[in-house]
Amino acid sequence: MGVEIEGTLIKDQNSFWSTSDDDLIEFLKKDLQITRWDKAIIEGVPEDKVKILEKWINKNKGKIEGVDLSIKPTLTGLTIEEEELFENEYRSMLAVDRAKIIKNKIERIQINLATDHIAGSEPPRTGAQLRWWKKKLKKAKTQNMSNALRLKRENKATEESKHKIEAHDKRGKGSRIDKDPLNLSIGDFDKHMISQKGKQSPSEVARWFESDIIKNFEKYKYFIINVRNKDDDLEYWKTVRGDRKKKTASWEHMYKRVYRARNNRKKESKIKK
Repeated sequence: MGVEIEGTLIKDQNSFWSTSDDDLIEFLKKDLQITRWDKAIIEGVPEDKVKILEKWINKNKGKIEGVDLSIKPTLTGLTIEEEELFENEYRSMLAVDRAKIIKNKIERIQINLATDHIAGSEPPRTGAQLRWWKKKLKKAKTQNMSNALRLKRENKATEESKHKIEAHDKRGKGSRIDKDPLNLSIGDFDKHMISQKGKQSPSEVARWFESDIIKNFEKYKYFIINVRNKDDDLEYWKTVRGDRKKKTASWEHMYKRVYRARNNRKKESKIKK
């Protein structure tokens, strides 16, 4: 006993399925005659041809031209060529216009379904077309919502990025109020010295400031932790973003703080003008 030969007749073209039922059967007979298959499947059968083919096969007890025959309808009810044409049409539409265009298509199909036609003149597979485009309409609406949400997120991200860039650009351009208590004290002491002795060099003011801290420690102890000798650093509390942090300051570089305090006063006076 030989091995059974099986094959598939793929019928994907509209022109094949647009023929009359009698011609359709004759074409299939001729195809089966030349196959030399034992079993065959007709693939790509649209919904409007399923019954006629099933009736034909059952009438012949499943065997046509000596071949055991069965059919495989399309999932959509359309022909394979229609599926490809409609899919390409869908993809060619602009995303923003899809829902509107598809709605118009659905309305036209529904009009065809509601219209009385002369027997044999009805548009083929209108029901399958309607289901196809309704499914695509749902997909288009879902995509529109997804696109809208994505655009909203992108706009928000752009706006946040813009604010960050603007904030970064403004750094250093506005007035800066030095909140370091040591620097504020030096600035006040420098202004006091100017009122008493006239403007002194930053180094001279720093030496006088050191002497004043040692002599009048009670006045400064609200932020100064420890006053050591001139060879050691000064320990003090510095407030940073609401937290008190232990810091040190070099006596040797105290004059730089005097210089900085004077520059800050100049900037503030320019802003006020």
